[in-house]
Amino acid sequence: MFQETIIQINNGAAVQELSDALKKVVAAVRETGKSGSITLTLKVAPASKGNADVLLVESQVKSKLPEPERGMTIFYATDNNLLVRNDPKQQMLPLRVVEFDHQPRELKEVKNAV
Repeated sequence: MFQETIIQINNGAAVQELSDALKKVVAAVRETGKSGSITLTLKVAPASKGNADVLLVESQVKSKLPEPERGMTIFYATDNNLLVRNDPKQQMLPLRVVEFDHQPRELKEVKNAV
């Protein structure tokens, strides 16, 4: 009975929505290695008060995708409570980019002075 009913809800839209949700959850589980889930909720209510022979069925599909691990970034707190990437208590080295030409140079041979 359930299979026949679920196929007819919203002219098959609920089944299609479940299929799409399952594909997304499977892809996310394979990508993250973590578990996910799909929840189908069916709400059944009488179409009118006093008549319980005619029913309205409403479907809701919810999926919970696993979230990938998020990286962390190291910051340092200044005396003014600002976040900076370089440690304010450590002296900065005067590093710079050195330009050089890519021309091959003649190699010099050092003879062993034995």
